[in-house]
Amino acid sequence: MDETEERLLVLMKALTSERKHRWAACLSEEALLEAEAMLGFPLPSLLRRIYREVGDGAFGLSLLHNGCDECAMSLIESYIELRSASVGGIEERVWPEKLLIIYDHGCNSYSCVDCAHPEHRVLMNDNSRDPNIHVLEAPSIEQWLQRLLDGTLFLPCDWNAAEKLLFQRARFINVV
Repeated sequence: MDETEERLLVLMKALTSERKHRWAACLSEEALLEAEAMLGFPLPSLLRRIYREVGDGAFGLSLLHNGCDECAMSLIESYIELRSASVGGIEERVWPEKLLIIYDHGCNSYSCVDCAHPEHRVLMNDNSRDPNIHVLEAPSIEQWLQRLLDGTLFLPCDWNAAEKLLFQRARFINVV
């Protein structure tokens, strides 16, 4: 078991219990397996444990499954819809494979975990600027979650100075 992962989960659980209520219902192992089958790939261990041990949608993370009609699209629904979109009827995908929206900052700006990357880096996508450009928000989901929990995630992103990645021809390309 990863020490950083365990420390973050203990912190999330402590913050949840301080508020004397559960923010969201925890998911069963069966629900997680079903979600992974629908996605076609496994969730990162930390994200999986958050949904299982802390709650579905805890701390503002995207709901794995949509629990209500008024809710925004779930993580699974948004991924499937974005992956099925194509450009001008051709088969070139407009959304990267294994990139999941995990946090909605509002104003068409999202934090996305890259499940194809070994460290599960987190990229910010700001459709108001350029829907094909993503900036590196954190080198790992653990670092991103730590920033979310300690309140430093919401510092303004210096878009011009940030490391940018362009999604083109079904892969990410570094932008100079």
